[in-house]
Amino acid sequence: MSSTPVAPPVAPPVAPPVAPPDSAVRWIPSRRQGLALAVLAGVLYFLGFAGFEVWPFAFVSQVPFLLALRGRQGWSAFRLGWLTGTVFVGGGFFWIAGMLKTFSGFPLPLCVLLAAILWAAQGLQHGAFAWLVARADARGWPRLLTVPAALAATELAFPVLFPWYTANSLHRLPVLFQTADLGGTILVSMALALGWAALDDVLSRYLADRRGLRGQLRALRYPLAFWAFAIPYGLWRISAIDRDPGAPLRVGIVQQNLGLQEKRTDPNLALERHLEASRALERDGVDLIVWSESALAFRIPEGLENIRTYIPEWDLRTATLFGALRVEEPPGEHRRLFNTAFVTDATGRLRGRYDKVYLLAFGEYLPFGDWFPGLYDLSPNSGRFTRGSTLDALPIPGGHVAPLICYEDILPRFVSRFQREARPTPNILAVILNDAWFGDSAEPWIHDALAKFRAVEHRRDLLRAANSGVSSIIDAAGRETAHSGTFTRETVRGVAHLREGRTVYGVVGDLPAMVALAFSVAAAFRRRRQA
Repeated sequence: MSSTPVAPPVAPPVAPPVAPPDSAVRWIPSRRQGLALAVLAGVLYFLGFAGFEVWPFAFVSQVPFLLALRGRQGWSAFRLGWLTGTVFVGGGFFWIAGMLKTFSGFPLPLCVLLAAILWAAQGLQHGAFAWLVARADARGWPRLLTVPAALAATELAFPVLFPWYTANSLHRLPVLFQTADLGGTILVSMALALGWAALDDVLSRYLADRRGLRGQLRALRYPLAFWAFAIPYGLWRISAIDRDPGAPLRVGIVQQNLGLQEKRTDPNLALERHLEASRALERDGVDLIVWSESALAFRIPEGLENIRTYIPEWDLRTATLFGALRVEEPPGEHRRLFNTAFVTDATGRLRGRYDKVYLLAFGEYLPFGDWFPGLYDLSPNSGRFTRGSTLDALPIPGGHVAPLICYEDILPRFVSRFQREARPTPNILAVILNDAWFGDSAEPWIHDALAKFRAVEHRRDLLRAANSGVSSIIDAAGRETAHSGTFTRETVRGVAHLREGRTVYGVVGDLPAMVALAFSVAAAFRRRRQA
């Protein structure tokens, strides 16, 4: 009996794997290596930031983190970013624990615990950055696009109590951040992130295939191209500001370093000190005198027209911008308290006022406190201020000033809105503030560094009057032309300038960052089409 041979079954054809857009072999760190790189990135981040001032680290700080993120997805990527962010915030803002100890009276361990909660909460921003990058990795998007976009997205949209921007690391190098007048501070942050992504591309290839770097360096051409434009642009813009500075304004800033309770318990002492220093500035021939936030410890009643009728000792004949508390008592309603900036003329007449719009949570109000008034019983040191409703430019000799209060000067979108909506358009910026809450720490210097970018974004000189420092005069290129120390009694004298015109950023605002936000979200959920 014969049988017909049976042919062996034919295996179905197997489709070749589809190569990702970037098919280069990449180095994937182990879990332990990833944790070490994430911590290193956090340390480099705060060392390169304002306060520690090792600015070269700003160009490389997140390269270790991006290497650590290789191969991570989802919650794993988020946790790694959260770790880096918490290390950065804890290292850069370590002084918060001391501040809590000084002003709360709580035991030091409890203050450290409360500070750690804040550090971890603000570190979530970097966790969101990591999640966006990792999601885009999984969907085939190149990091040269997604890393700058994810950083812009989180710096623009992630809510934090104390906003900061990666670009602030460059505050001592004005030539490098003049492009802020084109796309805002976030544009400069994106440029730094582009450099991180390019270095990550080079190193991840090299560590996986050590056949030399020559063929691996192509990604560096993108950040180099940006800086090849940004540096000449910065030199040109600074030169243009020096050639055409605008109308001069001789300014005197009074810094009296009064304790937080001192001016409340003895308001006459605060008044006498400020008047004495201001009289000396008058003898020097200044055009404008600026006092700090709540420098005048008396509460200004509603309807007051001339400061001399309320404070007879006021004999100043120079326009003065000062801070005080303003009280309204509407019939049948609760008394309302405002944190207000006033300006007087040579006769003492109050020429205008601005009620602070952007109140500081927990310091000037408690979230949900209007709905649950009992919260104020739990936090008796928290203020209960009413938010201002208008953006008012105040008249000064030769022009108008945008009178920002406290940390309004570190909020790019708010200052941009002020410049856009106030009428007449302000031709100089000023901020009155009190950083004594933070003690003799790095905070006043960090605050001063962050404010410099508002001057560049709108090409306006910026006057900063702080109760305990840092008081400063910053020109439209972000350069400090004069500044005080901290926790000193002194005056700062100098010449500022009244400037006209609008910048590209003043017109388009954060549109580039919004586009980056939209792209980053899309890349996190939509797979990249293959060519």
